[in-house]
Amino acid sequence: GTPVDGGDAEALALDYARCAAWAADAGADVIAVHLAGPPSDGGHGPVLFEDARAAAHILARVRAGVDRPIVATLGAFRSPRLLHETMTKLAPWVHGFSLVHGIQRRVVDREGGPAFEGGQRDVATVVGADTYAASFRQVEEALAWRKAGDWHRAILAAGGITSVERVLASLREGVDAVLVGTGALADPLLAFQFRRARRTAA
Repeated sequence: GTPVDGGDAEALALDYARCAAWAADAGADVIAVHLAGPPSDGGHGPVLFEDARAAAHILARVRAGVDRPIVATLGAFRSPRLLHETMTKLAPWVHGFSLVHGIQRRVVDREGGPAFEGGQRDVATVVGADTYAASFRQVEEALAWRKAGDWHRAILAAGGITSVERVLASLREGVDAVLVGTGALADPLLAFQFRRARRTAA
């Protein structure tokens, strides 16, 4: 979905639903709903996943329009409590969660306003190997809440996974799948090395 000037939360949710329908029509087996993006109003409010009401509204619209499993892609939460509260509110609309897309932080000036001119430039997303520790900690928290029975949803690990060892550590922890982005760019043979390691272990 793409926020537009003058648009509201409903317009954004419908745009997400439209994109999800296109993905389903193209043959996607699973629909990933990227909620670690700009604020729902396209301005300087909270990042989408930090606005649980707006995020749930988007997921409800997507769920109503497609018959595929839905995974919500989330960013880094500021506390375990916020992680739990948000995932609990979103759980009715999804089949799983992907953690952590990246670590978002606002880039502001001394007065707290946007440091850069132009729309949607006040949020920077950090990705790559150095985000692994923080990302893995949030994956562990999500798995703990699932084990406690709060919601039974798939947990997909992402964020800083740049080696076979990190893939295996995530799987041992109990995640349902591991997603690799920048790690595959840095090492195009990462998936091959993982498969070889699994065969050797077997």
